Amino acid sequence: MRILFSITYFSPYVSGLTLYVKRLAEEMAKRGHTSRILCMEHKNDLAKEEKINKVAVFRAKPLFKISKGFLSLDFILKSFQLIQESDVLVVNLPQFEGFITALWGKIFKKKIIAVYHCEVVLPSGLLNNFAESTLNISNYLTLLMTWRIVTYTEDFSENSRILSFFKKKIKTIYPPIIVPKIDKRVQKEFREKISHYSRFNRDSRDKKPYLIGVAARLASEKGIEYLLEAIPILNSKIQETINKKKKFKIVIAGSMTPVGEERYKDKILKLVEKYKDYVVFLGELKEEEMGSFYSLLDVLVLPSVNSTESFGMVQVEAMLMGVPVIATDLPGVRVPIKKSKMGLVVPVRDSQVLAEAIFLIINNKKDYIKQRSEIENEFTHKKTWEFYENLLSA
Repeated sequence: MRILFSITYFSPYVSGLTLYVKRLAEEMAKRGHTSRILCMEHKNDLAKEEKINKVAVFRAKPLFKISKGFLSLDFILKSFQLIQESDVLVVNLPQFEGFITALWGKIFKKKIIAVYHCEVVLPSGLLNNFAESTLNISNYLTLLMTWRIVTYTEDFSENSRILSFFKKKIKTIYPPIIVPKIDKRVQKEFREKISHYSRFNRDSRDKKPYLIGVAARLASEKGIEYLLEAIPILNSKIQETINKKKKFKIVIAGSMTPVGEERYKDKILKLVEKYKDYVVFLGELKEEEMGSFYSLLDVLVLPSVNSTESFGMVQVEAMLMGVPVIATDLPGVRVPIKKSKMGLVVPVRDSQVLAEAIFLIINNKKDYIKQRSEIENEFTHKKTWEFYENLLSA
């Protein structure tokens, strides 16, 4: 079977959405299918065509960029050609140009499947408001042309602004989550970097800091400012009730050069300067390095603020490494914790409650750890692969 995946950003760009598509395309290639990716050339130095782990990647040259999206004549031409050579089209939404691939798919009578990953909520502003509205219209038109719509959870689909119009087309399956692995060398590098910035003696049990992890790029939907604003509250609670010698560090793994988020980045860096003794940036990590990152943490936090976050694969990956999670009460995002009982769900944009939840977990960590087998059984990627094998072949 010849499968074409349509997506705006792809590797080397790293996000939950791109990892999802990368894993799915590579798995289908392993199973003997022809997997191809059509995406945008989001950086000028990227190859227009290349093969990554048996997956052919085609990048369209954009004319110009609007917010996080692109306009491209090259995309129209490439999609016209590639869709004719494909049996199934998988459009990954949100994607402004997704309606173009869906339209060609309709004209050439191809099976069209949409994976509805999330809903984009951009920072306020005239240009962003226009971009968000245009994207929503495009997504709606794409969904009208699809045969099936896949989303991660019923919780998210039932609360979606757009999916409520397409209930009969929707099927749900968890995203493909791979069990992380620990690389001792990488783990040691991370530990040394954290220790260097901590100014604490790592050999002292009393002074070894609690490590609170965040796996996210600096993007407004991630709500990192609410975690940073929880620092003085958490510090006060720890000093008063646990151990006055105990410290903590917020360790952030993710890109510091986000697309279209310069203003938000400036806002976060100002807060980081204010709380510089408490924050360490590890930068963007490779997929194979994430297990080493999780292994050092006492708790992982997802302080996301809107439906641009619809699940958070990182929280399940952390759970698989024995790390409890705190996530905000958003549709889809709250599902892993509610299913696993391996963490706490907190209100959106509430630094006070977030600090209290972190304090509760680091003080009672064993109460929030479950057997890895329980997490694997619930979120196994094997179910995801079989779901797509059956859906694509139907």
